[in-house]
Amino acid sequence: MDGLDLNSGLLDKRLDGASFGARAAGMKKRPYLPDESLTTAAALAVLLGQPLLLSGLPGVGKTGAAYHIASRLFGEGHEPVRFTVTTQTSGRDLLYKFDMLGRFHDKKGRPLRDFLRFEALGRAIVAACGGGAEVLDAATDDPVIDPGRIWEIVGDTPRQPGPLLIRDLLQPRDALSDTPAPTVVLIDEIDKAPRDTPNDLLESFEAMRFTIDELGLKIGTRDAARDDAERRRSRPIVVATTNAENNLPDAFLRRCVFHEIAMPDEKRMREIVSAHLHLVDGLDPGGADALADTAFAIGTEVARRVKGSSRVPGTAEYIALARAMHASPATAAGLRQAMAGTAGAVPPDLIKALLGVLVKTADDLAKALAVFPSIALAR
Repeated sequence: MDGLDLNSGLLDKRLDGASFGARAAGMKKRPYLPDESLTTAAALAVLLGQPLLLSGLPGVGKTGAAYHIASRLFGEGHEPVRFTVTTQTSGRDLLYKFDMLGRFHDKKGRPLRDFLRFEALGRAIVAACGGGAEVLDAATDDPVIDPGRIWEIVGDTPRQPGPLLIRDLLQPRDALSDTPAPTVVLIDEIDKAPRDTPNDLLESFEAMRFTIDELGLKIGTRDAARDDAERRRSRPIVVATTNAENNLPDAFLRRCVFHEIAMPDEKRMREIVSAHLHLVDGLDPGGADALADTAFAIGTEVARRVKGSSRVPGTAEYIALARAMHASPATAAGLRQAMAGTAGAVPPDLIKALLGVLVKTADDLAKALAVFPSIALAR
């Protein structure tokens, strides 16, 4: 058989999964090689305390940038708190969720905190305050000190006497240090949200505070004891990505550091693909470079033919093509010969299957097949 046989033996030969999140189950850490302009934009966003808004073609590395930023700022193993936006996402969804239905059906008199869960941006603001920070009454901005109200929120959980603290709102699995700490927050595909959602987050972005309406509580900044240096250092780093499917509000855009991640040039694309093959798939540097070079040669020719009528392959597709070549019977040399017009260098069905990693429509596949003259003539 010239291609790949479909049988149970494939299960023992599967390639390692790769993820920008090193803790993803069964995954290896995916390498990320940013260019200098992205690194500088990220550094400016950190220094200014503004969200970093990343644009670019799908698959170019916007999501991976947030994981890279987290590892560079806090060390390997540190990852962003991620929230993927949908067309139904509200500003509050990024801060917290309160299970009103569960509360309504509760027959055991559980404490109110059992129905509360902090989401990505809310978790980051909570971490920036520290577990020992006071929770304020939303109406008065005063600490919550009424024992009856505290008991209703916390229940019988042992706690030190005094005002309600952030740590009192957390479940044991979410225990938080009393020391304020910064967090990287990834808001993925923010352009999918309803138009008002980004604007609803402006106060949370700038003042790093929010209100839990169902409990009448305010989380955030009213802590005169903290010095300015600690406050600045613990401020969350927010990274938002957009595919430009919808326009974002001007008020939100004014508060962001914008950066468009361009498609890597030839040298960098080869480096990215080769690094993945070497570090994730275990190829020796020479073999990784050969496959990366061939994947780039095929990918650029395919991109040239589909450009204007469809989206061109992104970085992720170049990596996927190189890995598919590695997993298949095809060799880099054979594919080069097929591109030069040598009939039989690689079976046509195998070439067609490999191109399916790059292109996603029948029209684009027909155009991509023209990269291999012997196949195009046969058709």
